[in-house]
Amino acid sequence: MIKEANGFGSTIDEAKENAIKNLGASDFDDIQFDVISMPKKKVLGIFGGNNAEVRAYIEVPDKKENKKKTKKEKPDIKKETAPKKPEVKTVAKKEIKEAPSYGEPVDESEIVADSVTGKAIAYIRTVLAAIGAQNVTIKVASRENASLIILNGEDLSVLIGRRGETLDALQYLTGLVANNGGGHYKISLNIGDYREKREETLTQLANRVAAQALAAGKCRTLEPMNPYERKIIHTAIQNIEGVKSASFGEGAERRVVIAPEAVELKPRMINRNNRGKNDRRGGRERIKPQSNTVASTPTREPKKDSDIPLYGKIN
Repeated sequence: MIKEANGFGSTIDEAKENAIKNLGASDFDDIQFDVISMPKKKVLGIFGGNNAEVRAYIEVPDKKENKKKTKKEKPDIKKETAPKKPEVKTVAKKEIKEAPSYGEPVDESEIVADSVTGKAIAYIRTVLAAIGAQNVTIKVASRENASLIILNGEDLSVLIGRRGETLDALQYLTGLVANNGGGHYKISLNIGDYREKREETLTQLANRVAAQALAAGKCRTLEPMNPYERKIIHTAIQNIEGVKSASFGEGAERRVVIAPEAVELKPRMINRNNRGKNDRRGGRERIKPQSNTVASTPTREPKKDSDIPLYGKIN
């Protein structure tokens, strides 16, 4: 059955995060979204306006099936002479359910035009024509209630954008167009093997930061990420001994924090109003009292922001 909840916010991302919180889901769940209403700004900052509304939903197993399985497993439990010690780390890893794999990709010519996937391909072709992208091949890999559309060609980097933000936006819009008639069919987009490279990069980042956290015995906070990227980080951390992770923050500022198992998970406090005014130890610079004399031109360069990103641009 499907479990759902609505969320509101000043932006789509904020509404999504609130919907996830109301749903009681985690970054490991395969969450899908429907935008019910877009945010509208107030006129002159006073009149009208409304928040965005997003519906989040996930598929959960039927309770009746769980009860039947429990009854069948009872005789096996009685036969055991001594209870086995639970392996916490192993169970935690097994609880992460991977989504079913897609089938073999087929050419777009084999997709029915009136189908959900066919509508998605037609919309993508419109976007490609608008940006002047030519000689682009499209293939589709399908599974139950979902399709993965793969684009290959030249000059498609503009559709990826910084850290895949443009690709995510195009995927979101394509899903809206494809499900315009209703339903919950999931559309995913990939350009070449960008998603695989991005996942590999994030996994390497998780391993590197986990090693730093273990060596220092302190928490490490990553840059803000979307739910898809946070899920990759959490999954990688689950496979590393001695560390744990959790997400903190709201909306577009939600971050992953990695720490040793014996250390309490706490996000790094960032005061954006005072950025660039802090010294290396985290304290504020002392402001000297102003004098009546005209200050001379400083010879030293101003200090740079110490909040350096943990990873750079990904091609």
